[in-house]
Amino acid sequence: MAKKGKHFHTYTERVWLVNTFERSVKMNKEWDDGFIEALMVSLQDERVIEKIQAIAEAGSYSQLGEHKELLKEKENEIAKLQQELASKKAEISEYQIMIHHLNEKMESYYNELQKRRADYREAEELYEAVQQLSETTKSSLKGIFKGGSVQEFIVCGVQYENISSLWDFIKNEIMEGREQERETLLALFLYFFQEYSKTYDTPLYKIQEVKMNEVFREDLYIRALNSKISGNIMEVLLPGYISINGKTIKKSVVRI
Repeated sequence: MAKKGKHFHTYTERVWLVNTFERSVKMNKEWDDGFIEALMVSLQDERVIEKIQAIAEAGSYSQLGEHKELLKEKENEIAKLQQELASKKAEISEYQIMIHHLNEKMESYYNELQKRRADYREAEELYEAVQQLSETTKSSLKGIFKGGSVQEFIVCGVQYENISSLWDFIKNEIMEGREQERETLLALFLYFFQEYSKTYDTPLYKIQEVKMNEVFREDLYIRALNSKISGNIMEVLLPGYISINGKTIKKSVVRI
């Protein structure tokens, strides 16, 4: 049989504990019910409702004010960034215009450089061709082309007096039947005639136009050696040139 001790209560004690617990539960339930009922009644009071609404609105207004302030700050930041962006776009546009102009200048300078290189190469080739002419011809040209370099050759060649003298020399060679070196001499004349024309915005002279099979005219052309007395032009041996106003300066030497 179990002994009575600390871990066991008498029947009377157990009954007392149960009754006490039941009363406690009943009191707490009655208190909760009363509190809830009182709270529900209070919530129907207009003053309580207004107070609750005021507290809620105050909290809402406070949060709304904070949101509005934050929104305003962000809008100001966006406006500032948009201004900076517009400023940078304007700078980029200016730089693009500058780059475009610089590219145009560079292209112009490059084209001019290439052109000058081409002209200089042609001058070099002509200078070398002159060195291959007969000693008699080179001796005759010394009065026109002075010096012993390509640079001096060009400087002398673009002077009008020397161009005119060169034309006269070529014409005399043709009229005396010495045409072996005419091709080189003709290339020399045409090159320096064109280079001289480039020194003016409006050239002072231009090459005389001669049409093949055109009827020969003494007032316009010179009849070359071994030509017919009259007839149609069959070959232009040396083109002449006229002034800008149409005056004939040098008549073309032709064969008919």
